[in-house]
Amino acid sequence: MSAHPLSTQQAGPAARPASGDVRPAYIVALFFICFAFSYLDRQIVSILVQPIKQSLTLTDTQIGLLQGLSFTMCYATAGVFVARLVDRANRVKLIAACIAIWAISTMACGFASNFPELLVARAGTAIAEAALSPAALSIFSDIFAPRRVARASSIFMLGPYVGGGVALFGGGMLLSAAHGTGGSWLAAHGVEPWQAVFIAVGLPGLALAALVAFTIREPVRLEALDHATQTSDAMPSLRDVLIELFVRNRFCLPYFAAYVALITLFYSHAAWFPTLLMRHFHLAPKMVGQMAAPAYMIGGTLGVVCAGMLATRVTDESTLRKVLGFSACAVATLVPAAVAMPLVGNSTLAIVLYGICAFTASIAMGLAPVPLQIAVPNRMRGRSLALLVFMTNAISGGVGPLAVGYLNEHLGHGGDSLGVALALTGGLSALIGAVLYAVAMRRVPVAPVSRTLAAQ
Repeated sequence: MSAHPLSTQQAGPAARPASGDVRPAYIVALFFICFAFSYLDRQIVSILVQPIKQSLTLTDTQIGLLQGLSFTMCYATAGVFVARLVDRANRVKLIAACIAIWAISTMACGFASNFPELLVARAGTAIAEAALSPAALSIFSDIFAPRRVARASSIFMLGPYVGGGVALFGGGMLLSAAHGTGGSWLAAHGVEPWQAVFIAVGLPGLALAALVAFTIREPVRLEALDHATQTSDAMPSLRDVLIELFVRNRFCLPYFAAYVALITLFYSHAAWFPTLLMRHFHLAPKMVGQMAAPAYMIGGTLGVVCAGMLATRVTDESTLRKVLGFSACAVATLVPAAVAMPLVGNSTLAIVLYGICAFTASIAMGLAPVPLQIAVPNRMRGRSLALLVFMTNAISGGVGPLAVGYLNEHLGHGGDSLGVALALTGGLSALIGAVLYAVAMRRVPVAPVSRTLAAQ
């Protein structure tokens, strides 16, 4: 596509910048695909655990580091540092560069011959992926009116569910193909099947990086359009960001805490529900994947779609309050499902409840970025979103699975202890999240003037 000067288009009461002559829907769709591929590259290890262990002679602890703590902490920590670039640099170029880096890092996993090499390559994937969410969500805030920001963000937030589902199904198919017809060719060239899978899933990222770089242009930051009070080029300090979040916007503290509680449930289910099915219902791992993955993917996708539909029922002035209200209702509905799911005595019913949990949780997760997108100034938005990501990954990713494991060991309920532990952790997390979302909603003025609107 040829490069055109940045133009403006009418969206509601004020002119909003376009990104070249590309339709905003194309930008949302492309960033959604990028987000889905980031989760595909992130979660592909889960289907490759056994062949990697056998090939590199790894322990379960080392596999756990690859999938869990090391990846999560690299992702969360990098997000804080990359966020400053989101607030001051060209976000489109940043996204394109990071996609290329994580694609190369994923392919590098396919050339790893020992644990340190694989760990470094996975760290590269985690660090590069940290830029996509804050940068893309910040761009949406500059090309959509507040009520449309919620819809665009909810579509983008489909990425984890689609990418995670593809990782389970597509990864298994690729691994089978690499063992089958292509096995002899790979063996002749010294490439093991799991290595070929890493290369195959990483390669499309280079094409996505090129698409982003050459078909999207950086939109004008909204604050830069107000020449009478132009202060947007001055980069606020981290102290200014924290004051904006937790002093000026009184809803932010309970909102951050509510989302941390919700993601604690999310990580707890992701870490322990498959194990619950295997231990309580004696299902084989392959059967668990075939049954649980569709429930997760379909439930999560429908929830995010529902979030997008709810977002159309607001006005620009009511977006913030109603988004927090929708999230409070969704998480409140999640409480009974989260308690019942690990305690029922039928595997089919447990999986149905698992899908319901994914559905209700994903409504709040799909709407999660919106309050920061519309309430925080442009030059603070990237670091604000990165701080939310850091807190959820650093706190929820550790507390949730650990709490379930600790309770499982100390409850003393025999074979039912894991289910009770998961019910307690998930149910309490959902209850706390629902209450805190309601508190956050009550702290928003009835007719708030968003930062985005004030800048127009």
